[in-house]
Amino acid sequence: MKIRSRLVVVSVLAMLVTPVFALKFAAVEHHIKADPSLPVWKPGELKVEPEEEFNLVGADIMDEITLGWVKIFRAAYPRLSVTMEARASGSGVPALTAGIAHAAPVGREALPAEHDAFVKKYGYEPFAIKVATGSLGSLGKTATSVFLVAKDNPIKGLTYKQIDQIYSKSHKRGGGDITTWGELGLTGEWANRPIHTYGLKPPNGIEQFVKWKVLDNGEWRDGIQNVKGQGFIHAFTVASNDMHTQLGGLTYALLANVTPDVRVVPIAEHEGDPFLMPTIDTVYHHTYPLSRYVYIYLNRPPGTALEPKTKEFLKLVLSKQGQDVVSAEGVFMPLLPEVVKEELAKLN
Repeated sequence: MKIRSRLVVVSVLAMLVTPVFALKFAAVEHHIKADPSLPVWKPGELKVEPEEEFNLVGADIMDEITLGWVKIFRAAYPRLSVTMEARASGSGVPALTAGIAHAAPVGREALPAEHDAFVKKYGYEPFAIKVATGSLGSLGKTATSVFLVAKDNPIKGLTYKQIDQIYSKSHKRGGGDITTWGELGLTGEWANRPIHTYGLKPPNGIEQFVKWKVLDNGEWRDGIQNVKGQGFIHAFTVASNDMHTQLGGLTYALLANVTPDVRVVPIAEHEGDPFLMPTIDTVYHHTYPLSRYVYIYLNRPPGTALEPKTKEFLKLVLSKQGQDVVSAEGVFMPLLPEVVKEELAKLN
């Protein structure tokens, strides 16, 4: 009962000090079915003590799929008290650090402060399992990242290295600074036009994803215009609307931020790769380089076995039934069979 008491205290404190934001409606984006080759979950035998709990604390944006998994798990183990607190992605890893969660659904990678606080306390990394692919462009769910330019900008595409040369001062992908569109091959009136970069002030889940994925965790260069607004959706739209004053503008954003003044730039991870646009197909198959995952984080000391109930829950999540839950929501996308295989291997 002690862990339940702590959960109640933390929940009450969070309500007192944290503003509550209502979740936006997320329209169905796809009708992808979970791959029929995924393993079927057959509940294993669990020894459940009286009043034993399994507590999930984390992302509100994952509430529907998490609740779907919880319902299946509760039905399989009716003596186990399975609780779920879906407040925010930012509550997940801190709940693990505080010892009040067995598992933390998080709609993004752990932010540096969350990661560092966990490592400081335990001396090892939080353990992450991919549980679904992010959405294509939903306002209310983790969505694939895109890069936007002014609608008349003739650039055909950008590579990770070029974006790194534009946005980073570390240049972990090689090369030097790129500051004009002419350095990317544009001619005429675009040849000497400066690249005006927009972004979000760190730390932010989208900003951190681009930094990790594209800049290889390099440092942002100076002079990026940090856009502000009521949340990242509005902030990125501010950048989109400002493109008509900064024709050389470039920003990372979401598909939801596309306005008549801008267009999405196709992206290639490596030089020589085809430039790709984000679509249901390219995001589901992760061929679009900036496709995203959502996770469940755990406190698992290196070299130790997972607690049986935690392992069983993750086997459910990574099963045909668990990915059917993701599919039925129609926003997050089910995992590919090869990803499921990789994640299941991590449980052993």
